[in-house]
Amino acid sequence: MQAIICFTSDFGMGDTWVGMCHAVIYRACPQARVVDLAHDVPPYDIRKAAAVAASGVWQLPEAIHLVVVDPGVGGGRRDLCIVTSGGTVLVGPDNGVLIPATWRAGGISEVFVIDPEALTFRSPLATFHARDVLAPAAAALACGVDPAVVGLPVEPDSLAGAPFARADTSNGIVSAEVVDVDRFGSVRLAVSAHDLDQMGLRRATLEMRFEHVAIVAPFGATFSDVPEGDPVALIDSSGWLTLAIRMGSAAERYGIEPGHHVLVEQQT
Repeated sequence: MQAIICFTSDFGMGDTWVGMCHAVIYRACPQARVVDLAHDVPPYDIRKAAAVAASGVWQLPEAIHLVVVDPGVGGGRRDLCIVTSGGTVLVGPDNGVLIPATWRAGGISEVFVIDPEALTFRSPLATFHARDVLAPAAAALACGVDPAVVGLPVEPDSLAGAPFARADTSNGIVSAEVVDVDRFGSVRLAVSAHDLDQMGLRRATLEMRFEHVAIVAPFGATFSDVPEGDPVALIDSSGWLTLAIRMGSAAERYGIEPGHHVLVEQQT
């Protein structure tokens, strides 16, 4: 069975960076299959990359997830291989970008700081760890190398924190953060499908109270469950609880941006 490497970055497709990472992976592990999840993450946007990576883990938990949005490259931050309790493996910088993906995969089981010398590859270029450290590590894992071989274990508590907070609940009210706005203007909250059920929110009409606006929306299976122009709450393809407008932008209508806080409760 071919190992899948699911690749997310802010590299875009107008330069050589993505292609070089592919080449390094295929040279080291020809049987690997690389899936380009997203490369148009805005430059340096760790929050967006973390949301995308968590979506990728939700849809492809069996893959090795290579996530490279790395404003601190070459500056002393660590390169990581994280093994989750659910078996998903994540490779990327220690800047918090991998942490929300671990929430989707049962939490962190083991963490290793990647040692470039263990990869028998050339010395890393300070500005391109994706090619010289992270892609080779993902390739080694795809070829069956044990994660313990690529580096030294460290405590999960030593890792940089996530770029957004995990949702929590009190007295039936869920407190969360806007993690992302997609290209259609749908607003994704830091509440997963699993969280929704665990927190006791039935899939019924929800009230979402942002700092400046309150919205009541029915819970739907899809956008067309409401008339055009109406709001709907749903679990979208990313696995996040999402506020959407059918054929419109919820973010634009309600003035919502990533980082805004929201309280969610079931309407009685």
